[in-house]
Amino acid sequence: MTRLPTLHWLLHAGHWNYLWFGVLVFLEGPTTTIAGAVLAASGVLNPWKVFATAVFSNLVADAFWYQVGQWVRRRKRWMAKIEARYPLVPLLKAKLRERAVAFLLFAKFTLSGVPALIAAGIAQVPGRKVAGVALFGEIAWIAFLTLLGYLLWDKISYLTVGLRVAAFVGFLVFAYVVVRAARKAMHDMLKTS
Repeated sequence: MTRLPTLHWLLHAGHWNYLWFGVLVFLEGPTTTIAGAVLAASGVLNPWKVFATAVFSNLVADAFWYQVGQWVRRRKRWMAKIEARYPLVPLLKAKLRERAVAFLLFAKFTLSGVPALIAAGIAQVPGRKVAGVALFGEIAWIAFLTLLGYLLWDKISYLTVGLRVAAFVGFLVFAYVVVRAARKAMHDMLKTS
């Protein structure tokens, strides 16, 4: 009869901890990063390895979502239908290519990175630009989350509620900025017609 691994075994599995941690960060980044920092503060994990694993895993996730956008863009029939139904899409793609760095950084720090990376893939933002922004953004964001979890590990229950509220507010701000930019672009497009 095979036994499932216990929590004690998982927490004391050596370097495998970081593999499991990386997989969990890929699936749910901010919460898992803070949890890893809490485990580092309690002595179970190494804080530098938590930081490095979280950065690497988030970069892999960013590359994955950018590739999803590339895949959607290559579906010519889908894109033709979308652009026929929403004539603003080509203009928004051009604006995104122009201001990709600001757009992606803003999205990263408001926890709206996944839709922004998909949009960057669809808009054909150069991969080098996306990689540079992702690297800078991930290092800054993960350093913040790791430090936050490491220093405030005894107050983590309050921190997670605050982070969820901040993420929700950040998403609302991001959505407002995107809608406002779309309206302005639509107004400009109608004005030139």
